[in-house]
Amino acid sequence: MTGNVKTNDGDPLPGVTVLVTGTTIGTVTDSNGNFSFRVPSNSESLQFSFIGMKTKIISIGTKKRFDIILEDEAIALEEVVAVGYGVQKKESIVGSISQVKEEDLQKVGNVPDLRSSLTGQIPGLTTITSSGEPGGVRRAGSGTQIFIRGRTSWNNSQPLILIDGVERAMDDLDVNEVQSISVLKDASATAVFGVKGANGVIMITTKRGSTSKPTFSFSYTTTGKMISKVPEIMESFSAINYRNEAIEREIPLREDSWNDFIPYEIATRYRKPQLPEHVPIYPNVDWKKALWKDIGFSHRANLNIRGGSKLLNYFASFSLLNEQDMFNHNYDNRKGYEPSFDYNRLNFRSNLDFNITKSTKITTNIAGSYGIKNSNYIGRPSGNWDHFLWSSLYFMAPDLYLPQYDDGRWGWSLLVNRHNPVASVYNTGILQTRTTALNLDLKVEQKLDFITEGLSMRASLFYDNIVTSEGGLYDNAANATPDSPYNTPGKVIFPEKYEGPDQDPSEYTSNIPIESRENVYDWVVRPWYLEREAIGPSFWADWIPVDRRKMYEMQVNYARAFDQHNVTATGVFKREEYARGTMFPNYREDWIFRTTYDYGSRYLFEMNGAYNGSEKFGPGYRFDFFPSFAFGWYLSNEKFFNIPWIDRVKFRYSFGWVGDDSAGGRWLYLSQYSVGGSAFFGWPTGSRSPYTFGRESVAGNPDIHWEKALKKNIGVDLGFFKNRLSASFDYFNENRTDIFISGTARSIPPFLGISAPPANLGKVNSKGFELELTYRNSINKNFNYWGTFAWSHNENEVIFRDDPVLKPKNLKYAGYRINQTKSLKNTGFYNNWDEVYGSVPTETNDLQKMPGFYNLLDYNGDGIIKNNEDIVPIGYAEEPLNTFSYILGAEYKGFRLSAQIYAVNNVTRSVPLLNFNMYTDVVFGHVRDHWSKDNQDATSFLPRWKTFAQNIGDYYIFDASSIRLQSAEIAYTFNKRVAQRLGLSLFQVFLNGNNLYFWSKLPDDRESARSGSGASYGAYPNMRRFNVGININF
Repeated sequence: MTGNVKTNDGDPLPGVTVLVTGTTIGTVTDSNGNFSFRVPSNSESLQFSFIGMKTKIISIGTKKRFDIILEDEAIALEEVVAVGYGVQKKESIVGSISQVKEEDLQKVGNVPDLRSSLTGQIPGLTTITSSGEPGGVRRAGSGTQIFIRGRTSWNNSQPLILIDGVERAMDDLDVNEVQSISVLKDASATAVFGVKGANGVIMITTKRGSTSKPTFSFSYTTTGKMISKVPEIMESFSAINYRNEAIEREIPLREDSWNDFIPYEIATRYRKPQLPEHVPIYPNVDWKKALWKDIGFSHRANLNIRGGSKLLNYFASFSLLNEQDMFNHNYDNRKGYEPSFDYNRLNFRSNLDFNITKSTKITTNIAGSYGIKNSNYIGRPSGNWDHFLWSSLYFMAPDLYLPQYDDGRWGWSLLVNRHNPVASVYNTGILQTRTTALNLDLKVEQKLDFITEGLSMRASLFYDNIVTSEGGLYDNAANATPDSPYNTPGKVIFPEKYEGPDQDPSEYTSNIPIESRENVYDWVVRPWYLEREAIGPSFWADWIPVDRRKMYEMQVNYARAFDQHNVTATGVFKREEYARGTMFPNYREDWIFRTTYDYGSRYLFEMNGAYNGSEKFGPGYRFDFFPSFAFGWYLSNEKFFNIPWIDRVKFRYSFGWVGDDSAGGRWLYLSQYSVGGSAFFGWPTGSRSPYTFGRESVAGNPDIHWEKALKKNIGVDLGFFKNRLSASFDYFNENRTDIFISGTARSIPPFLGISAPPANLGKVNSKGFELELTYRNSINKNFNYWGTFAWSHNENEVIFRDDPVLKPKNLKYAGYRINQTKSLKNTGFYNNWDEVYGSVPTETNDLQKMPGFYNLLDYNGDGIIKNNEDIVPIGYAEEPLNTFSYILGAEYKGFRLSAQIYAVNNVTRSVPLLNFNMYTDVVFGHVRDHWSKDNQDATSFLPRWKTFAQNIGDYYIFDASSIRLQSAEIAYTFNKRVAQRLGLSLFQVFLNGNNLYFWSKLPDDRESARSGSGASYGAYPNMRRFNVGININF
């Protein structure tokens, strides 16, 4: 007997038990839902059963092939889960694994980055987004980080990401190609990945064909997007009044501040509406509107085909993404080019399954993408300095100058070192980054039932190639002094002396000696690039090293049922080679096994192990073994369990070891030697020796190796009221040891005479829990509704990080969370001069203290406040302690409504906004509630102009707790008669959105400062998205 078992949606259903009715003769379906076994000639019927699905009994008659569709009872098809090197039904899994299906990802709201679509979808998975830039942040990729069960190391804590079993980036994967995403969290699920599994694993399974008529699916979405939230900056008139108030109060300390006081009569000229002649002299610029559009648009289209026959199953997809930018294009640089910050991507995929014989199958996957990211040249190649453009939302005063004057010249000020961000965008050339990725998979599966029933083998070959190139045009005018009619070179205008357009300019301008600069607002070619490939007279090109990955794999599987005993076993051998450019290739080798045992769907056991090898470490540390064990008890399947309203009770426990070798470079076990250097003897120290000598410049550590994590997990799964209500709870604990500490972070004194070697010394303990509640019900055939609540809590503590023994506790890493926020502590305001005179002195600017500023805590009690000695823990880290997700939905006839609310708390973020001071009339909206003698319970300090007080302590450290309407959707599916009149089998329209509203005390909508930019602010802002689209099948 042969056949295939599917769900109502046409998806193959692995793990289905197929028995001759009334006997123990049977088998289980494979990963594609297929089965094949011999039955006695007098057999009358076959029984198909799967936990969570309705059991079906089919008469045999004269048939020899059966194509079966099983209907689910009250549990959705989330019962089939992809695990490492195979698939399992969820009810037989004893590890901690969660899954999200394609339809859930589609409801998120058309986010171009697949990482962001996981926000709030899976308990224990946290996303942190720092940028909304189309196409990601230059070469850094996506602006979204993923953490599974929080951060467990101060080194890389990002999970391993696999696409169809191969380690690949998910940034450029199109959501329409995804069938499901499984998140593996505990040791029993991740141990098979050994030294790559410590941070969790995300397994993405792409769609495949089915034995059915070809079905074409087409979808199109148009997106309108708006900036979510940026800091409010007061307009010119309010900022000038704020300046005047600051000047009035600080006269006792700086009498010359009075020279910058602007009379009310002059200040009113900055108010809107303005006289036309006042606009360039008294600017009132909203830099948000100057730089950004109110709304931008993006488009996505996908066409795919799915079907097959007994010989060939196929799925093919073609997608286009056009992610337009939000930059305001209302300017003309008069150079014949216009910069943009958009992103365009093409994706294709072809997944084929060839059924060569009844026992032989060949699978091929061909996929790839071609992306073009446009930006401007600023900062390339020395660094990513484009954050200075976006940071204008945080530090550009409204009264500085106009972005561009009527005659086409750009605004600029001699008094303030603030480059015009609009001029910088339009005069720094064009940068275009093109990325081409190609992924090839070949698999051959062979059943070996002639040896023993249930035995099979698979051989796989994988190849990835990623080519990235950059090209464009360099324009070096960003830092040039523009020839502005109101700020001519060598002169500066004083608005308070201006009387009208007929006035002699010498009466309201003044000469200021400045360094002579040439006005170079013209195309030039940077000499360094003359050596590069020439595309045109003013263009350049640069090839970035090619990424190549080759891997081959052999896998042996065994699955068989003996009466009530179900046994599976898997063995894998894998070798991998990765290289970039001309570097020496990286090599890995893995030996993996997994075995599971299920007795009567009541007692479950699983054992996994990985023996991993890497040439990254020295002899004695190139191979290690990482085992795990898991146990389960399905209490509700016991004969003595008979509680009508409780349908499912399953207990799970697992423990095991996994590793992480991502930290540190290669060959750290070797010492390095150099010729020459400085001699640190005699005086002056550091003088260069006149003699050539050899020295050990880098000390190797032969004991360097991978981080290790002992993970423990205990959980329970419950089902009530015919599984309409389900609950799942997990408690986890992880002890991470041997964490990599670089030589520069060691506590070895400098008189060692050489940089300290790195070492595996660190220790961190992490723990937490996850709770998920789901309710699904149907009132009648036309109305279905559901709701899910998920709460994840994770915390960590640094146990050891090589802190110096005598270092004060408040300055140590140990005893606090990873990345714990620390700062000087504000204890309130100085409310009068007596409190100022009686205060503890500060290390800097002590004589400029005055009432209305912060009284800082002298934590160590030494009688002086020092920035590097009196800091204390403030709040939490940037990674939230708690995340909450609420998903609600309902269907009535053709209508579908759904919404998701995502919240975090116990999280802290530092947002060091620009301080208000001399020549910088940047006043943020939150400072309206500032200190005064009549408002001593204010939230902001007294404004200052020319005086600079001591450190402001924790003023810019915010409680980053937030609630956001993550997504919402309304969709309508026309009935079959309407669709068929149009020649379609499905016709659906929808309206949805993402990041629709954001409630928080934060001044902006970013969950993290942009990493690696050298600035704590200045990322491309995050977006709110509103989408309208259609889905059709034919």
